Amino acid sequence: MSSSDGPQPGVPDVGRDVDAMVDEETADAREELSKTDHNTDLGIAMAADAKRVSRGELSAEAYWERYDEAAEREFGDAYRETPNPSIESADQTIDAGVADSMSCSVGSMGSVACDLPADGDAVDAGTDGDETGGDERWGMVIDLEKCVGCDSCTVACKAENRTPPGVSYNVVMEEEHGEFPDVTRTNVPRPCMQCENPPCVQVCPVSATYKMDNGVVNVDYDRCIGCRYCMIACPYGARYFDFGENYDDEVAEAGEVTSPEYGVDRGEREDGESPVGNVRKCSFCTHRLERGEEPACVETCIGDARNMGDLDDPDSEVSEMADSSRAFQLKEHEGTDPNVYYLK
Repeated sequence: MSSSDGPQPGVPDVGRDVDAMVDEETADAREELSKTDHNTDLGIAMAADAKRVSRGELSAEAYWERYDEAAEREFGDAYRETPNPSIESADQTIDAGVADSMSCSVGSMGSVACDLPADGDAVDAGTDGDETGGDERWGMVIDLEKCVGCDSCTVACKAENRTPPGVSYNVVMEEEHGEFPDVTRTNVPRPCMQCENPPCVQVCPVSATYKMDNGVVNVDYDRCIGCRYCMIACPYGARYFDFGENYDDEVAEAGEVTSPEYGVDRGEREDGESPVGNVRKCSFCTHRLERGEEPACVETCIGDARNMGDLDDPDSEVSEMADSSRAFQLKEHEGTDPNVYYLK
Protein backbone atom coordinates (compact mmCIF):
# COMPACT_ATOMS: atom_id res chain seq x y z
CA MET A 1 0.00 0.00 0.00
CA SER A 2 1.50 3.32 -1.01
CA SER A 3 1.61 6.39 1.21
CA SER A 4 -1.13 7.94 -0.91
CA ASP A 5 -3.51 5.10 -0.11
CA GLY A 6 -3.84 6.03 3.55
CA PRO A 7 -2.11 5.67 6.91
CA GLN A 8 0.77 3.22 7.06
CA PRO A 9 1.04 0.48 9.71
CA GLY A 10 1.99 2.08 13.02
CA VAL A 11 0.93 5.55 11.87
CA PRO A 12 -2.16 6.91 13.65
CA ASP A 13 -5.32 7.51 11.69
CA VAL A 14 -5.72 11.20 12.49
CA GLY A 15 -9.32 11.00 11.39
CA ARG A 16 -10.00 8.68 14.30
CA ASP A 17 -11.04 10.41 17.52
CA VAL A 18 -8.23 9.40 19.88
CA ASP A 19 -10.18 10.91 22.77
CA ALA A 20 -12.60 8.01 22.37
CA MET A 21 -9.70 5.62 22.98
CA VAL A 22 -9.12 7.33 26.33
CA ASP A 23 -12.79 6.98 27.26
CA GLU A 24 -12.66 3.27 26.49
CA GLU A 25 -9.77 2.86 28.95
CA THR A 26 -11.43 4.81 31.77
CA ALA A 27 -13.04 2.87 34.62
CA ASP A 28 -16.74 3.27 35.43
CA ALA A 29 -17.01 5.91 38.16
CA ARG A 30 -19.80 4.31 40.18
CA GLU A 31 -18.19 0.88 40.04
CA GLU A 32 -14.83 2.30 41.14
CA LEU A 33 -16.24 4.24 44.09
CA SER A 34 -18.39 1.30 45.20
CA LYS A 35 -15.13 -0.33 46.33
CA THR A 36 -14.50 2.42 48.92
CA ASP A 37 -16.04 3.29 52.27
CA HIS A 38 -16.79 6.84 51.12
CA ASN A 39 -19.93 8.39 49.65
CA THR A 40 -20.22 7.37 46.01
CA ASP A 41 -22.80 10.01 45.02
CA LEU A 42 -20.73 12.76 46.65
CA GLY A 43 -17.62 11.61 44.83
CA ILE A 44 -19.35 11.55 41.45
CA ALA A 45 -20.79 15.02 42.00
CA MET A 46 -17.49 16.48 43.23
CA ALA A 47 -15.59 14.93 40.33
CA ALA A 48 -18.04 16.25 37.75
CA ASP A 49 -17.84 19.77 39.16
CA ALA A 50 -14.04 19.57 39.46
CA LYS A 51 -14.00 19.06 35.70
CA ARG A 52 -16.24 22.12 35.35
CA VAL A 53 -13.64 24.13 37.27
CA SER A 54 -10.98 23.00 34.81
CA ARG A 55 -13.21 24.05 31.91
CA GLY A 56 -13.74 27.48 33.49
CA GLU A 57 -17.46 26.90 34.04
CA LEU A 58 -17.22 27.12 37.84
CA SER A 59 -14.79 28.97 40.11
CA ALA A 60 -12.67 27.00 42.55
CA GLU A 61 -13.99 29.11 45.41
CA ALA A 62 -17.61 28.45 44.41
CA TYR A 63 -16.76 24.76 44.18
CA TRP A 64 -15.67 24.50 47.80
CA GLU A 65 -18.52 26.71 48.98
CA ARG A 66 -20.79 24.14 47.37
CA TYR A 67 -19.09 21.09 48.90
CA ASP A 68 -17.66 22.44 52.15
CA GLU A 69 -20.32 21.07 54.49
CA ALA A 70 -20.67 17.75 52.68
CA ALA A 71 -16.89 17.24 52.66
CA GLU A 72 -16.70 17.97 56.37
CA ARG A 73 -19.45 15.46 57.11
CA GLU A 74 -17.76 12.83 54.97
CA PHE A 75 -14.09 13.37 55.87
CA GLY A 76 -14.22 15.19 59.22
CA ASP A 77 -10.94 16.48 60.60
CA ALA A 78 -8.98 15.11 57.64
CA TYR A 79 -10.79 17.67 55.49
CA ARG A 80 -10.96 20.52 58.01
CA GLU A 81 -7.27 20.42 58.85
CA THR A 82 -6.08 20.47 55.23
CA PRO A 83 -7.80 23.15 53.14
CA ASN A 84 -7.53 22.34 49.46
CA PRO A 85 -4.74 24.32 47.78
CA SER A 86 -6.85 24.85 44.68
CA ILE A 87 -9.15 27.32 46.45
CA GLU A 88 -8.63 30.76 44.94
CA SER A 89 -9.20 32.84 48.03
CA ALA A 90 -6.77 35.26 49.63
CA ASP A 91 -8.14 34.74 53.13
CA GLN A 92 -7.64 30.99 53.21
CA THR A 93 -4.15 29.62 53.72
CA ILE A 94 -2.46 26.38 54.54
CA ASP A 95 -1.26 26.71 58.12
CA ALA A 96 2.42 26.32 59.00
CA GLY A 97 2.07 22.73 60.23
CA VAL A 98 0.31 21.52 57.10
CA ALA A 99 2.71 23.45 54.89
CA ASP A 100 5.70 21.88 56.61
CA SER A 101 4.28 18.38 56.26
CA MET A 102 3.77 18.96 52.53
CA SER A 103 7.04 20.87 52.00
CA CYS A 104 4.88 23.74 50.76
CA SER A 105 5.00 27.47 51.10
CA VAL A 106 2.44 29.14 53.35
CA GLY A 107 0.30 31.47 51.25
CA SER A 108 -3.02 32.00 49.56
CA MET A 109 -4.63 28.88 48.15
CA GLY A 110 -4.23 30.11 44.60
CA SER A 111 -0.48 30.58 45.01
CA VAL A 112 0.54 27.49 46.97
CA ALA A 113 3.37 25.63 45.20
CA CYS A 114 5.53 22.78 46.39
CA ASP A 115 9.26 22.91 45.77
CA LEU A 116 11.57 20.12 44.73
CA PRO A 117 13.78 18.71 47.49
CA ALA A 118 16.81 20.91 48.04
CA ASP A 119 19.36 18.24 47.16
CA GLY A 120 20.50 19.83 43.92
CA ASP A 121 19.01 21.92 41.15
CA ALA A 122 16.76 20.21 38.66
CA VAL A 123 18.02 20.24 35.11
CA ASP A 124 16.47 20.09 31.67
CA ALA A 125 16.66 16.44 30.67
CA GLY A 126 17.03 17.52 27.07
CA THR A 127 20.15 19.66 27.56
CA ASP A 128 22.71 17.05 28.60
CA GLY A 129 22.79 18.20 32.20
CA ASP A 130 22.97 21.97 31.70
CA GLU A 131 21.52 23.55 34.82
CA THR A 132 18.34 25.59 34.47
CA GLY A 133 18.05 26.86 38.03
CA GLY A 134 14.89 24.85 38.76
CA ASP A 135 12.56 27.25 36.90
CA GLU A 136 11.50 24.78 34.22
CA ARG A 137 7.99 23.56 33.45
CA TRP A 138 8.41 19.94 32.52
CA GLY A 139 6.59 18.75 29.44
CA MET A 140 6.56 15.68 27.22
CA VAL A 141 5.95 15.46 23.48
CA ILE A 142 5.09 12.07 21.98
CA ASP A 143 5.45 11.60 18.23
CA LEU A 144 2.73 9.14 17.21
CA GLU A 145 4.38 8.53 13.84
CA LYS A 146 7.39 7.10 15.68
CA CYS A 147 5.55 5.02 18.26
CA VAL A 148 5.67 1.36 17.23
CA GLY A 149 3.51 0.06 20.08
CA CYS A 150 6.30 -2.03 21.59
CA ASP A 151 5.23 -1.25 25.21
CA SER A 152 8.85 -0.76 26.27
CA CYS A 153 7.72 2.43 28.03
CA THR A 154 5.20 0.45 30.07
CA VAL A 155 7.77 -2.12 31.14
CA ALA A 156 10.45 0.50 31.89
CA CYS A 157 8.01 2.48 34.02
CA LYS A 158 7.00 -0.55 36.07
CA ALA A 159 10.61 -1.52 36.62
CA GLU A 160 11.64 2.02 37.56
CA ASN A 161 8.74 2.84 39.88
CA ARG A 162 8.28 -0.64 41.37
CA THR A 163 4.55 -0.53 40.68
CA PRO A 164 2.42 -3.43 41.94
CA PRO A 165 0.18 -5.70 39.84
CA GLY A 166 -2.57 -3.77 38.09
CA VAL A 167 -0.73 -0.43 38.36
CA SER A 168 0.89 0.85 35.16
CA TYR A 169 1.55 4.56 34.97
CA ASN A 170 2.34 4.32 31.27
CA VAL A 171 0.00 2.43 29.00
CA VAL A 172 -0.16 2.27 25.22
CA MET A 173 -3.71 2.41 23.91
CA GLU A 174 -3.96 0.36 20.73
CA GLU A 175 -6.51 -0.04 18.00
CA GLU A 176 -6.41 -1.84 14.66
CA HIS A 177 -8.26 -0.70 11.56
CA GLY A 178 -9.16 -2.51 8.36
CA GLU A 179 -8.96 -6.12 7.34
CA PHE A 180 -5.95 -8.22 6.45
CA PRO A 181 -3.84 -7.49 4.48
CA ASP A 182 -4.86 -3.81 4.51
CA VAL A 183 -4.47 -3.23 8.24
CA THR A 184 -3.34 -0.09 10.06
CA ARG A 185 -2.72 0.36 13.74
CA THR A 186 -3.15 3.34 16.05
CA ASN A 187 -0.75 3.44 19.04
CA VAL A 188 -1.32 6.19 21.62
CA PRO A 189 0.92 6.12 24.73
CA ARG A 190 -0.78 7.64 27.77
CA PRO A 191 1.14 8.72 30.86
CA CYS A 192 -0.30 11.17 33.38
CA MET A 193 -0.98 14.41 31.50
CA GLN A 194 0.42 16.62 34.33
CA CYS A 195 -2.36 19.13 33.66
CA GLU A 196 -2.05 22.87 34.19
CA ASN A 197 -5.67 22.87 35.41
CA PRO A 198 -5.93 19.46 37.08
CA PRO A 199 -9.38 18.40 38.31
CA CYS A 200 -7.67 15.79 40.50
CA VAL A 201 -6.16 18.61 42.58
CA GLN A 202 -9.48 20.42 42.76
CA VAL A 203 -11.41 17.38 44.00
CA CYS A 204 -8.96 16.12 46.64
CA PRO A 205 -10.54 16.79 50.05
CA VAL A 206 -7.33 16.37 52.06
CA SER A 207 -4.73 18.13 49.88
CA ALA A 208 -2.94 14.88 49.11
CA THR A 209 -2.83 15.80 45.42
CA TYR A 210 -1.19 19.09 44.58
CA LYS A 211 0.50 20.79 41.66
CA MET A 212 4.17 21.74 41.74
CA ASP A 213 5.64 24.86 40.14
CA ASN A 214 7.55 22.67 37.68
CA GLY A 215 4.30 21.42 36.15
CA VAL A 216 4.24 18.00 37.82
CA VAL A 217 1.07 16.99 39.66
CA ASN A 218 2.19 15.22 42.79
CA VAL A 219 0.68 12.90 45.40
CA ASP A 220 1.62 12.86 49.06
CA TYR A 221 1.12 9.24 50.06
CA ASP A 222 1.15 10.12 53.76
CA ARG A 223 -1.86 12.41 53.28
CA CYS A 224 -3.85 10.31 50.79
CA ILE A 225 -6.85 8.57 52.37
CA GLY A 226 -7.70 6.46 49.33
CA CYS A 227 -11.15 7.94 48.67
CA ARG A 228 -10.49 7.63 44.91
CA TYR A 229 -12.41 10.80 44.06
CA CYS A 230 -9.36 11.94 42.10
CA MET A 231 -9.45 8.75 40.04
CA ILE A 232 -12.86 9.51 38.60
CA ALA A 233 -12.14 13.24 38.32
CA CYS A 234 -9.20 12.50 36.01
CA PRO A 235 -10.46 12.70 32.39
CA TYR A 236 -7.61 10.45 31.26
CA GLY A 237 -7.92 7.44 33.57
CA ALA A 238 -4.31 7.97 34.63
CA ARG A 239 -4.65 7.15 38.33
CA TYR A 240 -4.59 3.79 40.06
CA PHE A 241 -5.35 2.39 43.49
CA ASP A 242 -2.70 0.39 45.33
CA PHE A 243 -4.33 -2.65 46.92
CA GLY A 244 -1.05 -3.82 48.43
CA GLU A 245 -0.48 -6.66 46.02
CA ASN A 246 3.03 -7.57 44.92
CA TYR A 247 4.99 -9.93 42.72
CA ASP A 248 6.30 -12.16 45.51
CA ASP A 249 5.06 -15.25 43.66
CA GLU A 250 7.23 -14.33 40.68
CA VAL A 251 10.11 -12.46 42.33
CA ALA A 252 11.39 -13.24 45.82
CA GLU A 253 10.92 -10.36 48.30
CA ALA A 254 9.33 -8.17 45.59
CA GLY A 255 6.96 -6.70 48.17
CA GLU A 256 9.83 -5.35 50.25
CA VAL A 257 11.11 -2.95 47.59
CA THR A 258 10.03 0.65 48.17
CA SER A 259 9.10 3.03 45.39
CA PRO A 260 11.60 5.79 44.51
CA GLU A 261 8.91 8.21 43.34
CA TYR A 262 9.37 11.94 43.83
CA GLY A 263 12.96 11.45 44.95
CA VAL A 264 11.76 10.42 48.40
CA ASP A 265 12.46 7.09 50.04
CA ARG A 266 9.22 6.54 51.84
CA GLY A 267 10.69 3.77 53.92
CA GLU A 268 8.66 0.95 55.39
CA ARG A 269 4.89 1.16 55.29
CA GLU A 270 2.26 -1.00 56.93
CA ASP A 271 3.24 -4.64 56.56
CA GLY A 272 6.35 -3.51 54.70
CA GLU A 273 4.40 -2.51 51.60
CA SER A 274 4.64 0.91 49.96
CA PRO A 275 2.44 2.81 49.43
CA VAL A 276 -0.67 0.74 50.24
CA GLY A 277 -4.26 1.94 50.28
CA ASN A 278 -3.47 5.08 48.30
CA VAL A 279 -3.87 6.38 44.77
CA ARG A 280 -0.73 6.32 42.62
CA LYS A 281 0.21 7.96 39.33
CA CYS A 282 2.99 8.89 36.93
CA SER A 283 5.22 11.70 38.21
CA PHE A 284 7.36 12.17 35.06
CA CYS A 285 9.94 10.24 37.13
CA THR A 286 10.64 13.35 39.18
CA HIS A 287 13.34 11.51 41.11
CA ARG A 288 15.21 11.00 37.82
CA LEU A 289 14.67 14.59 36.66
CA GLU A 290 16.28 15.78 39.88
CA ARG A 291 19.38 13.80 38.94
CA GLY A 292 19.45 15.31 35.45
CA GLU A 293 18.12 12.11 33.86
CA GLU A 294 15.22 11.55 31.53
CA PRO A 295 12.12 9.66 32.70
CA ALA A 296 12.50 5.91 32.29
CA CYS A 297 9.90 5.79 29.50
CA VAL A 298 11.75 8.46 27.50
CA GLU A 299 15.14 6.84 27.95
CA THR A 300 13.83 3.42 26.94
CA CYS A 301 11.68 4.35 23.91
CA ILE A 302 13.21 2.40 21.01
CA GLY A 303 11.47 4.54 18.39
CA ASP A 304 12.63 7.80 19.95
CA ALA A 305 8.98 8.81 20.06
CA ARG A 306 9.15 10.52 23.46
CA ASN A 307 10.77 13.86 24.12
CA MET A 308 11.19 15.60 27.48
CA GLY A 309 12.17 19.14 28.36
CA ASP A 310 11.19 22.64 29.50
CA LEU A 311 8.00 23.96 27.90
CA ASP A 312 8.76 27.46 29.22
CA ASP A 313 12.04 27.60 27.29
CA PRO A 314 11.10 28.77 23.78
CA ASP A 315 14.40 27.43 22.46
CA SER A 316 13.92 23.91 23.85
CA GLU A 317 13.12 21.09 21.48
CA VAL A 318 9.91 20.12 23.28
CA SER A 319 8.68 23.71 23.26
CA GLU A 320 9.18 23.94 19.51
CA MET A 321 7.47 20.58 19.02
CA ALA A 322 4.51 21.59 21.20
CA ASP A 323 4.08 24.74 19.08
CA SER A 324 4.20 22.88 15.77
CA SER A 325 1.19 22.44 13.50
CA ARG A 326 1.31 18.69 14.17
CA ALA A 327 0.83 19.10 17.92
CA PHE A 328 -2.38 18.41 19.82
CA GLN A 329 -3.48 17.55 23.36
CA LEU A 330 -5.83 14.82 24.48
CA LYS A 331 -9.32 16.02 25.39
CA GLU A 332 -8.60 19.68 24.75
CA HIS A 333 -12.28 20.46 25.41
CA GLU A 334 -11.79 19.55 29.09
CA GLY A 335 -9.75 22.71 29.68
CA THR A 336 -7.08 20.79 31.59
CA ASP A 337 -4.24 22.09 29.36
CA PRO A 338 -1.99 19.00 29.66
CA ASN A 339 1.79 19.27 29.71
CA VAL A 340 1.84 16.20 27.46
CA TYR A 341 1.54 16.92 23.74
CA TYR A 342 1.20 14.57 20.80
CA LEU A 343 2.40 14.93 17.21
CA LYS A 344 0.00 13.51 14.64
